[in-house]
Amino acid sequence: MRFTLECIAAMRQNVGPNFPILVKFTPYHGVEGFRELAEGLEMAKILNEADIDALHVDVGCYEAWYKAITTVYENEAHQLDVVAAVKKIVDKPVLGQGKLCDPKKAEAAIAEGKTDYVVLGHQMLADPHWANKIKANQTEDIIPCIGCNECLLSGFSGKHYYCAVNPLTYAEDDYALPPKTSEIKKVLVIGGGPGGMSAAIAAAQRGFKVDLWEKSDKLGGNLWAAGLPTFKHDVLNLIRYMETQINKSDIQVSLNKAATKENINAADYDKIILAAGSKALMPPIEGIEYAAASGDYLTGLKKPGQKVVVIGGGLVGCETAAYMKETAAEVTIVEMLDDILKIADHCLNNDQALRDLLKERQVGVIGGAKVTKITADALTYVKDGQEQTISCDTIIIAAGYQANNELEDYLESVCDNVTVVGDAEAPRKILDAVHEAYHAIRVM
Repeated sequence: MRFTLECIAAMRQNVGPNFPILVKFTPYHGVEGFRELAEGLEMAKILNEADIDALHVDVGCYEAWYKAITTVYENEAHQLDVVAAVKKIVDKPVLGQGKLCDPKKAEAAIAEGKTDYVVLGHQMLADPHWANKIKANQTEDIIPCIGCNECLLSGFSGKHYYCAVNPLTYAEDDYALPPKTSEIKKVLVIGGGPGGMSAAIAAAQRGFKVDLWEKSDKLGGNLWAAGLPTFKHDVLNLIRYMETQINKSDIQVSLNKAATKENINAADYDKIILAAGSKALMPPIEGIEYAAASGDYLTGLKKPGQKVVVIGGGLVGCETAAYMKETAAEVTIVEMLDDILKIADHCLNNDQALRDLLKERQVGVIGGAKVTKITADALTYVKDGQEQTISCDTIIIAAGYQANNELEDYLESVCDNVTVVGDAEAPRKILDAVHEAYHAIRVM
């Protein structure tokens, strides 16, 4: 503690007695062999006696980065027990953090005496007006953080911070929508996923007349598959938020309406946004008819048996495998590359969190393996030149997606102003869909 205490003393000497000094420290690392809470509480007692004004409690370390910088996979308020333990033994104000985005739970943490202040990082990038919206009783209008850590990924890639769900983050002036004009333009949005909803909301904010067509019976698109696993419900908050904004706007939503060449009258619209999303890619494997796409299992359309094999160790495959292990006795990922998550474009702490989740749930991984045959009760693959077979009762495909862009050429032949966004352009991320759709409307 010597270096920290000497720093505090030097700061106090230079800033005087009335300038606030806060110390952020980590009483618990969450890694075996590292700092345990008992040691951290002794540190808290020492800091409490130092000439400081408040303690900001953190959890985790680089070896368990996701415990410090929250991901979608952590529970809400996951650091609060440690914060509360510190608060019990100190008399200086305590600042607590760790996925306290829900206003009710944040307020409860203070009311129950677990922390004196609630500290938000990610959430303030998603919506810097969080506090003001709570004061105005407009909590349904808070843009929710979904724990994707695109912000962290962009920062550590040498860029300014981005936010998947807020295109205005770090660009409030540059990317603001133009003011409304007396000219009322008509916009058709095809697809009610994140891209389609983003486009419709932005168009309504500009005062345009908007028609939103969605072929299924609800808005959300592939966000449902992404958010229905028990450890990813943060994504469902985005569906609720965007649907609320649509319902509060003058947007004509048509569910169970698929766009076709026959029912699109391009002359009725000044702009068409094709945001039809993507569909699962089914590889040409012998016996593929015995398998089903991951989305069917993530959304509950199909239920797994007790011995599950997931083909594909990317982000979707790994999340599917982790989710299936909640009911299945045995789950194995078969991946062509030598390791899982090799091409997953996500931040290191999300990678750590998902890998630890798979390890905790004892999900098996077979890397460097090419599946050659599927039957009703087995899967055959080749690894290191040797053919091997796994018995199973459920085979799930997570081999990527392909764009739903069949209407693109037709739309461009009948309308001068067509923009394809999100997965309909190329299967990628929530960020790409939300941002591309927003900007397509912004620059009209």
